[in-house]
Amino acid sequence: MPPKRGSIKARGSKPASGTKRAKPDEPADDYFLGDDDDNGPRGMDEPEVEEAAETAEERRLRLVDLGGDDGGDRGRRMGVTGGSDEDDDNEDGVGGDRLAARLQQDAAEASGKVQRKLAHCIEIPSPAALGEGRKAGSCNRGHRLSATAVALMPDDSAAFTVSKDGGIIKWDLETMQKTRLFRPGDRNAPAKATGPEWVKKGPRQASKNGLYATAVSSDGKFMAVGGGDRKVHLFDARNGGHIQSFPGHKDAVSALAFREGSHQLFSGSLDRTVKMWSIDDRAYMDTLFGHQAEVLCLDVLRQERAVTGANDRTCRMWKVPEESQLLAPSMSVEGIRFISNTEWLSGGSDSSLQLWSHMKKKPVAVIRNAHGAKATTAYGGISAGCAPLSGVVVRDGMALGSKKNTVPGVVVRDGMALGSMKNTVPDSEICDEQPDVSGWVQSVAVCRGTDLVASGAGDGCVRLWSVAHSKSGGVQGLNCLGGVPARGFVNGLALSRTGSFFVAAIGQEPRMGRWLRDSSARNGLLLQKLTVKE
Repeated sequence: MPPKRGSIKARGSKPASGTKRAKPDEPADDYFLGDDDDNGPRGMDEPEVEEAAETAEERRLRLVDLGGDDGGDRGRRMGVTGGSDEDDDNEDGVGGDRLAARLQQDAAEASGKVQRKLAHCIEIPSPAALGEGRKAGSCNRGHRLSATAVALMPDDSAAFTVSKDGGIIKWDLETMQKTRLFRPGDRNAPAKATGPEWVKKGPRQASKNGLYATAVSSDGKFMAVGGGDRKVHLFDARNGGHIQSFPGHKDAVSALAFREGSHQLFSGSLDRTVKMWSIDDRAYMDTLFGHQAEVLCLDVLRQERAVTGANDRTCRMWKVPEESQLLAPSMSVEGIRFISNTEWLSGGSDSSLQLWSHMKKKPVAVIRNAHGAKATTAYGGISAGCAPLSGVVVRDGMALGSKKNTVPGVVVRDGMALGSMKNTVPDSEICDEQPDVSGWVQSVAVCRGTDLVASGAGDGCVRLWSVAHSKSGGVQGLNCLGGVPARGFVNGLALSRTGSFFVAAIGQEPRMGRWLRDSSARNGLLLQKLTVKE
């Protein structure tokens, strides 16, 4: 029986009778595996199958493998340089080693394991430069009431601010042009009746529509805001359109943060909980319980770990996959930011900055009097001034009011602001030792992947710090680089990724209260450029 066409003959087998033996100069039949058509062998006539599109990760791995004879040359031709063009390291493969080291360095910086040394390159502007064109420390007016939070776009081209009056503004940082965003119902909201002209107008109050937090996703696609209406509102960060609102919290939303590299959103609230949302699925995910008082701030990096600060005098690090949390006793924390995946910075109502590590329940380092009247003497910097606090009534460590009733009083208990009271205390109980409430740290910021951090309060100064590391690589302390004037309360703060500027949300009042007011300040955005030395 003759063999079937296209079949493969075994070596050394005797050809069947009637079959023609292949000549030496002709290809054998077993070479053509698919010779089943009249036009010739299929293997030679068929077009080659195109390779699948190469992903970014496969391209990166392929570039790392180009460490042989011409690894440096190939890397340079593809736009990834392992060294200068003048270096001729092709024969020894040094170019490929440099390329691999560069890629490993970039991956480590993205994951937060390695930090760039940037703080020593920052130059604080001189007083003459700060006074050119406008008063030092003044900001661009944009809101009717105090601005409460600020968030930067990933490419540092624009910033978003929110305020107590419920306003949302997108700022073009190059032209400082303002674009207002609206939640559903904001455009058609009825105007509040002002009453007759002869009626004395009281102080402006923040309504339930006030906003206290904002965040932008790491790809610059989504922007979220939250406030007194107990909802998380999602916007398109590019065109400003409203996408969806997420109800669920039982009290005002006070903190928001996107997880880097994903569309997972964390929200903190005055109802003492932290909720997780999936923006891709437009759905609620989970709730984290543990805080015994209002959650005031939170931050998230690439890993599924969140760090929060609350009014219960604790910081908590949440390990979401393990469903566990690390509790660290502290003061009332108003601002908190991750420095790396295992270390973070916090600032609170005792005018101090604290560095934390997940290996310890106590702070690694405490910078006392980082803001306030004593900070200018200790750390220097230029202050734009702050609201006066003369004649404050103090009883049992509590500031109960003002003697002349010209400045709203503030109740202070265990370092926490509890509210304002009328002056019902005799003048004999007025004490000269007054709490420096203007030094309470309202916000902190970290330049991602670097050793540069910043802090702001109500003392009229934004201070820049460099993170000092120990020999083992962990954080050890903070070194003050200087201060930049900022009149008013710095309720929000953000550093650009290059460290060339920072933006601050400035208000006449603190973010979460009205226990002090600086009428000389403006409600808006402060943009301050910095000089980065090569």
